Amino acid sequence: MENNDLSIHGKVLYTGIERCPVCGRETLHVIEILYNDPSFGDLILYSNQCSSCGYRRVDIQYLNSRGPSRIIYEVEDSEDVYRTYIFRSRSARVYSPELGFEINPGPEAEAMITTMEGLLLRVLDVAERMEVLNEDDENARARLMEFKGKIRMALQGGLKFTVIIEDPSGNSAIRPPPGRDGRVRIEALSPAE
Repeated sequence: MENNDLSIHGKVLYTGIERCPVCGRETLHVIEILYNDPSFGDLILYSNQCSSCGYRRVDIQYLNSRGPSRIIYEVEDSEDVYRTYIFRSRSARVYSPELGFEINPGPEAEAMITTMEGLLLRVLDVAERMEVLNEDDENARARLMEFKGKIRMALQGGLKFTVIIEDPSGNSAIRPPPGRDGRVRIEALSPAE
């Protein structure tokens, strides 16, 4: 193995120190890794972290993109919650009609690699922060309490729900537990969607 090989699957393309876009100091640690995943193909992992101000940014670029797509997966039980992996590119929208959440891309959106459980825990964390911000609004707090109850039930595998990822870059994926791949539906999106 060469010095820049991480494993048989990964190779460091670039590493260096650059100027941080937030604090302006030359303390932004940048690394780019070419990674060949047996399940996902070739991808580049980007990681930037500033040791001065704490700014960080992570991104993933799949080199074998399938074009604009919508990925749909129906979560049926706790095995789906704990063993399904979600790979969301920074340009993708993730939502669940049954649970009532939506994560939209924005200028500072990051790529996300997590389990279904991790996604639900992130959504629950945001709902808890929203509850604090709405402490004087009883109606908003009641809706948030109901929402959090749904998320907790889903975390335990007691509520069936759908997760949909719409990605104009086609760089997102959902990987369910073994034997459940046939339940992942992928639809092509027109570039305008």
